[in-house]
Amino acid sequence: MSKPLSQEEIDVLLGDAEAEEQDKSTGAAVGEQEAQAERERQAQPYNFKRPRLFSQTQKRVLNQVHESFARDLSVYLSAQLRTIVDISLTAVDQVLYSEFVMSSAPPSALYVLREDELEYRSIFEIDPRLVAYTIEKLMGGDGKLMDESREVSPIEQRIMSRVMRRAYRKLEESWEKAYELSVEEVAFESNAEFVQIIPAAEPALVASFDVRVYDEPSFINICYPYLMLEQMLGRSGMEQWISSSTTAVEPEVRDEYEEALRETQVDLSAELGRTVLSVTELAQLQEGDVIPLDRKTDDPIKVFVNDKPKFEAVPGRSGRRRALRITSAESPENVDFDSLTPSPDHEPEYAQDAPADGTDGAGDAPGAAERE
Repeated sequence: MSKPLSQEEIDVLLGDAEAEEQDKSTGAAVGEQEAQAERERQAQPYNFKRPRLFSQTQKRVLNQVHESFARDLSVYLSAQLRTIVDISLTAVDQVLYSEFVMSSAPPSALYVLREDELEYRSIFEIDPRLVAYTIEKLMGGDGKLMDESREVSPIEQRIMSRVMRRAYRKLEESWEKAYELSVEEVAFESNAEFVQIIPAAEPALVASFDVRVYDEPSFINICYPYLMLEQMLGRSGMEQWISSSTTAVEPEVRDEYEEALRETQVDLSAELGRTVLSVTELAQLQEGDVIPLDRKTDDPIKVFVNDKPKFEAVPGRSGRRRALRITSAESPENVDFDSLTPSPDHEPEYAQDAPADGTDGAGDAPGAAERE
């Protein structure tokens, strides 16, 4: 006989049921929030008014160039100043030239560079405090980064010119594999508003470097007009560098790729010929009519792989089946078909006894190539 429940036991059971419902609703809400957050992480904002002008491959090359420049310049300055100067690339960003001008607070040290072959100019910006520190160290002083920036005097510009020339050479060496860059200094300014290398609304690329001297922060920026980089990145040397920097494929991985390619199924079709009929002629066709084609009986027929012409062949028989004998391959340039051919232990039987006579039963199976 079942025992009746007291009011307290009923309240406890109802409370547990309500708590379970709340947990389910809370879990569903949390799951929905996590799914929404995952979708937001996968979606990336894109500004159609300012499209990205550099591909991922070009951005990787630009990063490699300027990382190499940062290492070389860091070694050179550390040797010249007899102290550890750490230079690292922080960002390579696409901006408008007006944004670069607004980000450069006067007084600054802006060196305007001209490339010998290109009509555009670039800007090499360096922290004036770093300029004063470098000059003081070269003159034998203890050296200390100032708290506030000040304008670089003409005398300091002359003293700094030797260091800057070496910096330009380091930049040229970093670009050497991609483009034979040759720059020379043509002007110096302390206010970016007085330097108009391109219109304010034109895109540019800014490579930003973080400079550390005794853990004191400083900076170096290099601004390139986009049209200048477009000419530099479009050279064949860039393509050669990209291809040479590609990681070589391991032999085991290559064998797996080739095996997978050999097992890949493709659509193979043959075209016996073509003709043009009017709508009237097409409507009057009856069983037994003969349609002349544009191909002679002894002409080779086209063989298509995935609707693309690849081979020429003559039709024939292989046992009881229609077959094709390949006579020539229309392989595109720079494609190695040897790696895609079947292994020696795979013998295509249909090619062994297919006759060379192109008239033997070729019309019974137009557009088809079969194997036994």
